[in-house]
Amino acid sequence: MPPKMPVPDLIINDIYELTPERLKALGIGLLLLDLDNTLAPYTGMQPSVKLRNWVDSLRHAGIEPFIFSNSRGLRASAFSKALSIEYVAKARKPKTRQLRQVLAQKGIAPGDAALVGDQIYTDVLCAKRAGILAIAVEPIDLTNFLYRARYWAEFPFRRAYQKRNENKKIRERNTIEDKRRLR
Repeated sequence: MPPKMPVPDLIINDIYELTPERLKALGIGLLLLDLDNTLAPYTGMQPSVKLRNWVDSLRHAGIEPFIFSNSRGLRASAFSKALSIEYVAKARKPKTRQLRQVLAQKGIAPGDAALVGDQIYTDVLCAKRAGILAIAVEPIDLTNFLYRARYWAEFPFRRAYQKRNENKKIRERNTIEDKRRLR
């Protein structure tokens, strides 16, 4: 089996673009959330009011938010407790063992789950390897040189996503033009 390329299925500016309506349209019932630089900056220990409201809106729509983080400290626990959601810390992404365990425990098929995160080589690759929807979010904080360097190392995969969508739009436009010519 060829290796999975870490090209996201969707790229968004921030998590708030993932409305309950959009997730429902994608068939998502379980939304796995990276913590660091996706839900909050690396330094924050408590979720913002905006984040709390967004998580509540997901829950009210029947979508289960779940923190799935490589974080090693108490941060994932603190966030999950404050948001009243479950979590896995030390997830070891891009390995998929713990992700598959969560899906099995919840009785969720891969097609009904998504993972959103800021890193291509951990979050997106993990999602792709597990067969779930891979959503890349723009990192919250790129002030640190190492964060910027990592982001630029991921650029080819973000660009591949853009190219794929440009080609898709061209094909759709050509199909529409072909239909018009046939009339």
